Amino acid sequence: MTSSPNFRRAARSRLTPCRLATGSGGIHDLSPREGRTMTMQMQDLRGLYIHKLQDIYDAEQQGLQAMQQMSRMVQSPQLRQGLEMHLQQSQGQVQRLEQIFQGMGEQPGGVTCEGMKGLIAEGQKIMGEDMAPEVRDAALIAAQQAAEHYEIAGYGTARTYARLLGEDQAAQLLGQTLEEEKQADDKLTQMAQQINVQAMDA
Repeated sequence: MTSSPNFRRAARSRLTPCRLATGSGGIHDLSPREGRTMTMQMQDLRGLYIHKLQDIYDAEQQGLQAMQQMSRMVQSPQLRQGLEMHLQQSQGQVQRLEQIFQGMGEQPGGVTCEGMKGLIAEGQKIMGEDMAPEVRDAALIAAQQAAEHYEIAGYGTARTYARLLGEDQAAQLLGQTLEEEKQADDKLTQMAQQINVQAMDA
C-alpha cells in the first residue's frame, strides 16, 4: 500500500531538525545535509566516542553555572559547602576532558547536551517555587542527584568506549572523574538523610 502525498508531506513536517551550539552561545538548526554529515561522523565507535565526550563537556559547563546559582539558594551550610567543593572538583573534571580532546586532536565544543539542559530547567523551576527553606534544600538535593546520575551514566559509557578503542590514558582520566561523581552522589545521599527530616518538620 502506498502513502498519499498529503501523508508524506505531514510526515516531513513533523521531522525535528538537529540542533548545534554556536560559538556565540546560540543554537543553530542543522539543515538536512548538515544533519547527515553529523550522522556520518558517528558511523564508527570513535565518532560516537568523540560525540559522547563533547556531550559530557557541555553538560559539565552547564552544571558549573547551575551549581553556582544553587549554592547561593540553599540554607544548609553543609549543603552549600558540599556544592562549593563539588564545583571546584567539576572544574578539574573539565580540565581532564580538555586534556583528552587535546590528546586526540579534537575540539571539545559544538554539541549542546539537551539532557542536562532539561535537568537544570527542572532545578531552576524548583528554585522559583515558594517553599520553606528546608523543603527547598531537600528538593535541590534531589535535583542535583539527578544531574549526578546523568553524569555517572555518561562518564561510564565514555570510559567503556575509551577502553575498547585502546585510549588507555583517557580511560584512566574518565574513570577518575567517574569515581568522583559517585562519591559526590554518596555525599548528597548522606546529607539528604538529615535535610529530608528537617523538611518534614518545616
